[in-house]
Amino acid sequence: MKKIFLLPVLALLLSCTNEAEKEKTKLRIDNLEADVTELKIEKDSLEKELQLLKSRNPVVFSKDFDSLENPEIYIVEALERNSQLIPEKSVLGGTMRFVDSEILNERFIWAAYEDGHVAGEAIFQYKLNEADSVDFKLISEIKN
Repeated sequence: MKKIFLLPVLALLLSCTNEAEKEKTKLRIDNLEADVTELKIEKDSLEKELQLLKSRNPVVFSKDFDSLENPEIYIVEALERNSQLIPEKSVLGGTMRFVDSEILNERFIWAAYEDGHVAGEAIFQYKLNEADSVDFKLISEIKN
């Protein structure tokens, strides 16, 4: 009699285990599909950025810049350290900072700036000094 009773209980337990495993598997599949979707979005974004980078003309620097290992990075970092060059004042406790930039040629750099409330863009002329420091001069600003 005990054996007859145990068979339905055993079948019920196996059935529950199978259902739990199916749910776990379905949840895992859903998570993996979400990961794939995120990766596709990231891939598309990176492809657009790569296309943009490939479309830019490289800047050719004169011999004045030979003392610098990577002039583009050096100039951009020098600009980022000089947030006082930003022609707008911050508001509501924000802090103005450069958020994007692109060297246009050996004399000019474009930069976008913001403080979280106010944003704009500007073009600066730059010049490398004898001490390998960079001087910037505001040429034009675009308020957003």
